[in-house]
Amino acid sequence: MAVQYWGNLLNAGAPWQTTAGTALSTATTATISPQSAGSNDYTLQSNYFYPGLIIEIDAQGFITTTGSSTTLTVLLAANNAGSYTTLATSQGIATGTGTLTGLPWSLTAYIECTAAGSSGNTLSTEASMLVASSVSAPTIGTTNNVTYIGMPSASGATAAAVNTTVPLGLPLRATLAGANATIQCTQYLIKAWS
Repeated sequence: MAVQYWGNLLNAGAPWQTTAGTALSTATTATISPQSAGSNDYTLQSNYFYPGLIIEIDAQGFITTTGSSTTLTVLLAANNAGSYTTLATSQGIATGTGTLTGLPWSLTAYIECTAAGSSGNTLSTEASMLVASSVSAPTIGTTNNVTYIGMPSASGATAAAVNTTVPLGLPLRATLAGANATIQCTQYLIKAWS
C-alpha cells in the first residue's frame, strides 16, 4: 500500500481568509498576503518544521498597470520577528507601458524542509506564477494570453538558511521599482502535507 499523506489548511478562517491583503502601489518592498491586525503574518510555531515536511502556498490576486512601465518582483519569505529571509523570488517583471486593470494572477509554491535546526540550509523552495496578459476573452492557441514566471527562474529550487526552531511567518511579498503599478493578493492559502 502506498504511503498516505494528510493535507491541512493551516490559515483557515478569521482573520486569515476574511479580507484581501494590502495593495502595493508605491516604490517599496512590502507584504501583500493577508495579515491579521497589527500586520501579523500567519505564524507557524517553534519547531513546526521537520525533514520531509512540505508546505504548499496557493495565492491569487490581481495586477493593474499604468501607462508608465516599472519593474515588479514577487517573493516568498520566512519572517521571524520582522527579520525576513527570502525563500524564492522572481526575476524583475516589466509591467509594460499599457494601461491594464485587474489582470488576474495565481501562484503555487512548495517549501520543503530539508533539515531542522538553527543553522545551515533548512528550507528548499520552488514556485511558479501565472499572470494574464489581458482581461479580454482568451483564444486558445494564441500567444501571450498568460505569462509564466518561475521562482527561481532557472536551475531548480532555492535553498535557504532559516532557523526552524523559532516561530516563522510565511508571507508573500512584492517589490515595485516605481509607483506605476498595483499588485494585490486576494486569497492566500498555506497548507501542510504530512
